[in-house]
Amino acid sequence: MSVYTVLAGWAMGNAMAIISTFALTYIAVQPGAQRFVQKVFDPEVPGWLLAVPISIGAGVLWSMTGLVLASIYILGGFAEMTPALGAPSGPWLLLMAAIAWLPVPILWLISRRLWWMWLGMSLVFVGLFGWAMPVLGER
Repeated sequence: MSVYTVLAGWAMGNAMAIISTFALTYIAVQPGAQRFVQKVFDPEVPGWLLAVPISIGAGVLWSMTGLVLASIYILGGFAEMTPALGAPSGPWLLLMAAIAWLPVPILWLISRRLWWMWLGMSLVFVGLFGWAMPVLGER
């Protein structure tokens, strides 16, 4: 089971990387680009061109995050805990939900008009790492 869980964590990390790439590229290509993007990159650089480095960075970071979370799931013995809401481990699902919501208030303060993106990314995180990773790890 542990090998499958680690592979599931890696796969969920890659899925989160793809979704993060879409979200961050969307921010980069907005007509009134965020001030942060303008400070980091020259305003003359097309936003679509930023998709490549965003994709590479997100792929590495989220893959590593998935592997670490899968290792914590295995070493913490979360697989043997009480199931909830279709997930094999209720405490793990609750922990992932808590982790997913931590950055939302800060991100909301940075950009209120993208609240739907911050909320969606948090829900995707909970779905991938709190529910799908443990389910796939059991198979």
